[in-house]
Amino acid sequence: MPTTALNPNKIIWDKLKKTDPRATKGMNKGWGNLTTIDPQWQIMRMTEQFGPIGKGWKHENKFTYCVDLKLVFAEVTIYWLDDDTKALTNCFGPIPSVQNLYKTNGKLDDEAPKKAMTDAMTKAFSHLGLSADVFMGKFDSSKYIDELYKEFNIKSHKEV
Repeated sequence: MPTTALNPNKIIWDKLKKTDPRATKGMNKGWGNLTTIDPQWQIMRMTEQFGPIGKGWKHENKFTYCVDLKLVFAEVTIYWLDDDTKALTNCFGPIPSVQNLYKTNGKLDDEAPKKAMTDAMTKAFSHLGLSADVFMGKFDSSKYIDELYKEFNIKSHKEV
C-alpha cells in the first residue's frame, strides 16, 4: 500500500510525524550523536491532535523499584479518544524504560522516576508517529532540517 497522506491507516501518523526543530536538542552521549525532543512539546502536540489530557488522551504509569539493582522501571500506556465511541479506548503500551535511582556521586536521584516515565512516554508517542522524522533519522540530514525551517517559518539557526 502506498505511504501517502491518503492512507487511512496513517492519518494520525501523518499529522504528528514532523518535528519543529525548535523542540529538539542535539547531544553527544560519547557513543554518537542523537536528537532529543522536548517532552512538553510532545504533550502539546498530543493535546493539539486529541484534545486536553484526561479528555482526549491520557497516559497511565506503573513504577517498579528494584532497590537491590538501584533502578526504577516505568511502564507507560497511552490512551486516546475513539472517534466512534468518544471514549479513551484506543491504547498502546505498556512501553518500559529504566533509570538509575542514584546519581554518579551516590546521592538519590529524586528525578529518576520522572526521567524513566518521560523516556517511556516519548517512545510510546513515537509509535503513534509523533516526531517520526527524528526516530527515522531524518534529522541527520541538513537538507531535511532546512526544509523544516521553511515549513515552521524559522528564520535562522539562532531561533532553534
